Amino acid sequence: MVFGWGKKKKVEYEEPAEPISSSPQNIKLDEIPKILNDIVILRKGTLASEIKSHRNRIDPQREVILKIANELSEDELDPDKLDPHFQIMVNRGKKEVISAIKKEFGNPFPDINNADDVMRFKKASTAGINKVGDMLGKHSKVIHHFAPKYSKKLTNDLKELSDDLKEVDELIDIFNITENSVQTINELLSSREKTLEKLSKRELRVNELKSSLAEKNENITKFENEIKDIKNSPDYKEYTDVKSQLSDCDSEEAKIRHHINDEFTKISRPLGKFVHISSHDKELKDLTATLASSPYDVLDTPNIPGIKNILDSITTGIDSGSVSVKDVSKSKDSIIEIKNVIPTLISTKENFETKKHELTSKLEDFDSKSLQTAEKNLKHEESDISDISSKLKVFEDETLELTHAIPTILHEIETNLKDVTATSYTISLDDQ
Repeated sequence: MVFGWGKKKKVEYEEPAEPISSSPQNIKLDEIPKILNDIVILRKGTLASEIKSHRNRIDPQREVILKIANELSEDELDPDKLDPHFQIMVNRGKKEVISAIKKEFGNPFPDINNADDVMRFKKASTAGINKVGDMLGKHSKVIHHFAPKYSKKLTNDLKELSDDLKEVDELIDIFNITENSVQTINELLSSREKTLEKLSKRELRVNELKSSLAEKNENITKFENEIKDIKNSPDYKEYTDVKSQLSDCDSEEAKIRHHINDEFTKISRPLGKFVHISSHDKELKDLTATLASSPYDVLDTPNIPGIKNILDSITTGIDSGSVSVKDVSKSKDSIIEIKNVIPTLISTKENFETKKHELTSKLEDFDSKSLQTAEKNLKHEESDISDISSKLKVFEDETLELTHAIPTILHEIETNLKDVTATSYTISLDDQ
């Protein structure tokens, strides 16, 4: 609104004095909702009473403004003295101002019997004052110049209405602070309940994890004892001895393989040449090739006829010249020597393989499944313990945080209660 209103000194309002208790009063949590409800009811009643007083003071002012408008409506404002151009402006401004006042102030402001009526009154009175003020502002120059006595009256009375309405706003704002504080306390009470629920769930989970951890530790002890008993048994001692002997077989096999390969190295040249010129069938050709590259792998009793056939064929080839050698006599002697030693070489290899097979059979006879299962279970339980311990740490930290949050929430409730009731309270958790 414009229309030249002056500034009115702000009137400070205070809520009715409520004695502050010198020593805190003990209350239980379940008593707080009633305290809040009582304070809201009390202050709603106080608010309605105070706003009703303002309404009863404002409504007569409305009637005064309406009366001024009626007087202005009947006043011709000396039309003969007005220029025709200005006369149109004045009549239009006068008509619009009077119309706005009669429309907005023609009926009494809503009465106030309870707190629910307060906002209805505020809305109606604010809208009316604003619309009349805007219309006066729109025709400010015309009314000031051609109807000065009405202008001054309207200005002063509308200003008083506006100032009274500001005081109404202040009272409503004070009550809103109470409502906001009550809402805050209710939210804190709800927050405490939710925090307690979370805390209960976390504590339950912590106990479950601790129980699981204890069970896992018992299982670990059980599996460790199982493994210890198995490893202390005579069967396991025999198993480790056999396993050690079997491990030694690798080096023994390497020595035998090397010895056999060395023997056949003596005829490696004619044997190598014979591989390429042999007219034997595929089976003998394959045997010849393996004999030249890795004799150990084919040196066994079933292959003796084939090996002798190959060696005889090489001898024939040397004699015929199809297998060329540097020293015919030496090569033939080496072939004879190989033929003579073959039974011994095969016997050495077969004796070794028989021993290895016996050791392998003994190793397979040992029931390693029980040991493997116990070791697997032990590893699984140890892994589970690591996971459970990590989870337990998280839940214990959360439990500690929630536990610390409870006193903080209670302190905030006590602080807000004191602010809204002007009474110091100490919340007792007995019987909660």
